[in-house]
Amino acid sequence: MIHRRQATRNRTGWTSTVPNELSELFIAFSASAAGPVLDIGAAFGVATIPALAAGAIVLANDSDPGHLAELAGLTPPEFRPRLRLLPGRFPGDLELPAQSLAAVHASNVLHFLTSGELEAGFQKIADWLEPGGRLFVQAGTPYQQPFAAFVPVYEARAATGEAWPGWVEDTRAISTHKKLHQIPQSLHLLDEAVLSRLVRSAGLRIERLWTYRRHDLPRSMHLDGREGVALVAYT
Repeated sequence: MIHRRQATRNRTGWTSTVPNELSELFIAFSASAAGPVLDIGAAFGVATIPALAAGAIVLANDSDPGHLAELAGLTPPEFRPRLRLLPGRFPGDLELPAQSLAAVHASNVLHFLTSGELEAGFQKIADWLEPGGRLFVQAGTPYQQPFAAFVPVYEARAATGEAWPGWVEDTRAISTHKKLHQIPQSLHLLDEAVLSRLVRSAGLRIERLWTYRRHDLPRSMHLDGREGVALVAYT
């Protein structure tokens, strides 16, 4: 399978043309979901369209309406009756009924949120999920080659118990990567400890939490095999 990456229109990095391992778990779960599932930061539909193909009703969210318009155009006509488009920035712009979702998927989006947005977002997700619902999260960690210079700072912060050790106020101060212009100035590199705390504070339970090297990640991002952190949680 050929892996390609497509730059987002709103400078939030890139989206792969193939689902990563965490997204594959969400897609498989969607095949048996009786209720709707939400894809936060859906971009051009790398997880949304396969979830539709699996039979799910999918609420596709993105902060850029242009992404959603392109996603809708890429969706096969037979799937479109089960596609709902939800433009807006998570979490502030999204309001959904309590216990209305079977699953929530957020891949490569949470590391663009502040600490306050993360706390509010996990609380909203916990409210939206029906009993037995699942949350699927994938985010970037500090252990990526472009941010290697930040790793000692992050590890020192984590060792002293800082609540948000992966918060980077200015990515230009820690990296010279040639495509830094494609991401926001501030970035929230996440880890297992922070995600675990957010999950438990929201009243969710952890099914699985791990770091890994995504199979869709370019070699220029490789550092030590912990480039991504993934989470599956449930109500």
